[in-house]
Amino acid sequence: MAQTKTDRIYHALREQIKSGELVEGSKLMSLRQAAEQFGASKNTMVAVYDLLVANGLVHSRHGAGFFVAHAVATTAEPANLREARDSVSLLHAQLDRPYTVLAGDGRPPESWLLTSAPSVSLATGEGGYGKPHGLAALREYIAASHMDAGIRVSPNQIVTTFGANHALDLIIRRFCRPGETVLVDDPGYYPLFAKLKLTGVNVIGIPRGPDGPDCDALDSAAQQHSAHLFFTQSLAQNPTGYSIALPVAHSVLKVAEHHNMLIIDDDPFIDIPNVSGTRLASLDLFHRVIQIGTFSKVLTPTFRSGYIIAEPNIADSLAELKMVLTVNSSSHMERLIANIMRTGRYQKQCLRLSKRLIKERNASIEHLNNIGFDLDSDLIEGLYGWLPLPSRRSDIEIAKAASEQGIFLAPGSLFRVEEHTGAPAMRVNWSRVNDSRFYSFLRSLF
Repeated sequence: MAQTKTDRIYHALREQIKSGELVEGSKLMSLRQAAEQFGASKNTMVAVYDLLVANGLVHSRHGAGFFVAHAVATTAEPANLREARDSVSLLHAQLDRPYTVLAGDGRPPESWLLTSAPSVSLATGEGGYGKPHGLAALREYIAASHMDAGIRVSPNQIVTTFGANHALDLIIRRFCRPGETVLVDDPGYYPLFAKLKLTGVNVIGIPRGPDGPDCDALDSAAQQHSAHLFFTQSLAQNPTGYSIALPVAHSVLKVAEHHNMLIIDDDPFIDIPNVSGTRLASLDLFHRVIQIGTFSKVLTPTFRSGYIIAEPNIADSLAELKMVLTVNSSSHMERLIANIMRTGRYQKQCLRLSKRLIKERNASIEHLNNIGFDLDSDLIEGLYGWLPLPSRRSDIEIAKAASEQGIFLAPGSLFRVEEHTGAPAMRVNWSRVNDSRFYSFLRSLF
């Protein structure tokens, strides 16, 4: 995927320093000179030099400029950290957001989410660190929402977190050890791959199709690698938009039972209505399934709040680990979300988001099929879709070409366990693709 100009200049200077072309103690060009040489703005060069300083490659002298630091070798990154960072280059681009068309972004537009929230005052006893499991009122509302979906949950099975990624971090730290093997959807959630690389585990991809994971491949991989964890998503999977069909859900759970395997079901849109498929927890009742949910994708990304549901002993151990690592999550944020749920505003937001998604997704699929794609609107649900590309060109190269036109695409390669496997494809965000510039670019590929 295309790097930002800041990244490109930073890496160019970094390589000159590491290779010795810029020797220890030598002075870098002034910001003005560097901006002219690299064809960049002065602000861009300030950001580049700040990155070099932050990574210990250069140091500044007040009034004198920037100089190459010594002991560069001691700043070398561990291989697992470098691999993990490279895996989330797409996330960096989403946060940087230098684009005008965000067809590959991972979030709904801000206009689709809450733009305001009621003020909140904490009740007596909620002003301290709180209980490790999280605010009781929010856990009770989460349990009630699952009961409404026919899934029995007790509040003591729920642990609140700083969003879904924090939940993944807790589970990985609790269950993963370097050198072990874990199984994941392929294509699947690319930040998860980065987290697992950082932990030092071996990652094996299980092919994901329109009905869910390939259960024969899951059984074989679990047997061959003695794997005890499988990360998946039951409904409207990221990045394919496919849900797990009932027969496949039964088969997945049979494989898990046979191999004594835990299943981590990470679903950021768990409360969005009008999505078919079968949630694994509806059959398993959290015997082997650990569920992850979040409010960030439905309410607003600024609400860094999510949760884990697991059988009570696992929930207790994760709450204790959360206490060791972060003391607790935010009682203030959790009370605010609990109030939104109490007033019914949360349920209305979920329904509103579902209706908008259905409308935009159907319109987008019709446009894409008219261009020459072949997408089945009956199988694709949720926010995301998997768009096979008509050309044998690299999806990375196509994303670079789109970037030059101000269009942000998400190459399918980044959602693969092994980047260069599978036919070229893109993940699209149905809430963001209805833009004539995006469609014009796609027509140029045919």
